[in-house]
Amino acid sequence: MNSNISILLWFLLIICCKESEKADLIILNANVYTADTVKIEAQAFAIKGNIFLAVGSNQEIRKFQTKDSKVLDLNGAFVMPGLIEGHGHFLSLGKSLHTLNLIQTKSWQEIVDSVKAVAQRTPKGQWIEGRGWHQEKWSDRFLSSFNAYPYHDALSAVTPDHPVMLTHASGHALMANSNAMNLASISSESVSPKGGRIVKDHNNRITGIFEENAMSLIQNLYDGYEKKMNPDLVDKLKLQYALSAQEIALSYGITSFQDAGTSLTDLELIKDWFNDGKLSIRLYAMLYEDKDSMLNKMLALPIYSKDSSMFKCIAIKSYIDGALGSYGAWLLEDYSDNPGMRGQNLIEIEQITSFALLATKMNLQVCVHAIGDRANREVLNIFSKFEEQKRIIHSRPWRIEHCQHLHPGDILKIKDLGIIASMQAIHCTSDAPFVIKRLGEKRAREGAYVWRSLIDRGVHLANGTDCPVESINPFDCIYAAVTRKRVDNGLQFFPEQSMSRDEALKSYTIWNAYASGDENIKGSITKGKLADFIVLDRNLLTCSDSLLLAAKVQNVFIGGKKIK
Repeated sequence: MNSNISILLWFLLIICCKESEKADLIILNANVYTADTVKIEAQAFAIKGNIFLAVGSNQEIRKFQTKDSKVLDLNGAFVMPGLIEGHGHFLSLGKSLHTLNLIQTKSWQEIVDSVKAVAQRTPKGQWIEGRGWHQEKWSDRFLSSFNAYPYHDALSAVTPDHPVMLTHASGHALMANSNAMNLASISSESVSPKGGRIVKDHNNRITGIFEENAMSLIQNLYDGYEKKMNPDLVDKLKLQYALSAQEIALSYGITSFQDAGTSLTDLELIKDWFNDGKLSIRLYAMLYEDKDSMLNKMLALPIYSKDSSMFKCIAIKSYIDGALGSYGAWLLEDYSDNPGMRGQNLIEIEQITSFALLATKMNLQVCVHAIGDRANREVLNIFSKFEEQKRIIHSRPWRIEHCQHLHPGDILKIKDLGIIASMQAIHCTSDAPFVIKRLGEKRAREGAYVWRSLIDRGVHLANGTDCPVESINPFDCIYAAVTRKRVDNGLQFFPEQSMSRDEALKSYTIWNAYASGDENIKGSITKGKLADFIVLDRNLLTCSDSLLLAAKVQNVFIGGKKIK
């Protein structure tokens, strides 16, 4: 009897093993870039369910084919892992596609004309919102300016019946018209809040610009306006934003998106959308809340959808400083073009430390926005307080978001602490026209966007676009990573800091997977990982630099299912 049972179990084991080796989908005759350090290139792979079953040559992969397997012959097309946006703002990206998008504007007059056109078709009293302007990227010179900002007068003249709020491309400053400022009771006597600036000229004249924490004086007013809307309508609008963000991301081959800061209310909404099957992109989110409510909101984490590979929030986001373009980046020395100014510390070091302490106890990833060299040094000092405890509990690595301007002496500390430098290559070329102006040549050369120096010292990098601050287009970002050149005029920003082509592709795949603690389940075409991959119209490893910019995604697969 025991012998018969053993034979039966042995027979069932053989059947199960053979069944597990049957492929649902087989890809043949492809030029596969795996992003796997062991097997970098391959010709074919097999998928069972939502997992890569095997990766290898055509001959090796055909062994997994059955009469029920679907087979795709790609005739030599370039295939790589699904791209991962390493730092973006998911709902804000979607919203930017539904509001006044100023990211491509080339002059102050163009912005004024754009807002005027919107005002003419907008009911009186209704807010006009836009985003994407950047004064350093305009070709015209306005009649009068202060700190390189225009005055609000031309904008106010064309919008007498509408409050207007136009957010800077960086998200760290905004322009308001006189209508909005009157509603907020802003006058020349108004005092700037800590960590922010109501920009006034030397005659105490208000420019209409609000930097960093001062933005809340206008933003809170707009938020109050939004809260008066029907809650169901607001939720429907947010779902539209999410679907729009997903659509544009998938069109660029982005199968996973790391969201750099969303409120707890919106995270719960997003979780429900995933559970209801309304979203198909993978989303890794960071909780971001007002500094005074952050500790309480953190207690709601972690948040997962039913399939945790699709959506999870196990990270928090905080800000220590602002952006370089708006003089908000916190520097060790004065701005070269604004003596006496060293930027803004947005949240007190003690508060960020308290966030990190609770995150350590809850085993959450901590992600802190730091752009200036002083800001980055302060974050390193905070993180170093928790490194021993993190290692004991095997916590996931923490991140510095942007990590843009470093003192050279701090690079090795980033490596020693195991911190991820979450940098956005496209910011380098986008900001190039004004970085030397802000920092001076020596600081810019030695510490600005120094990803080559970081990589050579073994620092883990992540890459992304910070969309909607920049376009979500990953190929523009990859081009910036390998050339450090602007597309419009060829201006090259210290090319010795460039990435190799292989590094640039890894920075959008396996390196970003590592940055979210998911390197064991995605980020490369490897046996046992989630079958997320894309098919492109050219070989990103070998095509010329200029052809990177024109790359097109032909097909997108998530979990072995064709999405596009």
